[in-house]
Amino acid sequence: MLGRTRKAIEEGQALLAASASRFRPLLVLAQAHRRNYQWHEAARLHEEALRLAHTPAREALDRHQIGRRLFDEARYREAAAEFEWAHDLYRTIGRMRLAGVTLQALERAREVAVSR
Repeated sequence: MLGRTRKAIEEGQALLAASASRFRPLLVLAQAHRRNYQWHEAARLHEEALRLAHTPAREALDRHQIGRRLFDEARYREAAAEFEWAHDLYRTIGRMRLAGVTLQALERAREVAVSR
């Protein structure tokens, strides 16, 4: 996607249109929009993915992605809340490596939020 966000968005839209399962393509497309600073469209796609998550693992993945978008938007407290939610979900289902990664993101978001 580096330097090719417009192409990534086009390919993401084609993937989404052709896919029987929309969850992962929604996250891919949301990430492309996030990389292109199109916060509203990325948020819309994240919300649709949340409605389709249906499992704690998928919800945790989406909430982590939402946290990353909010962090990029400099909405650090909101990002921390999403990272905390994702961390709790990952921990609850025993995905300890992902829980650890998310905990690092949570701590960084809190650190930046306090310093502002």
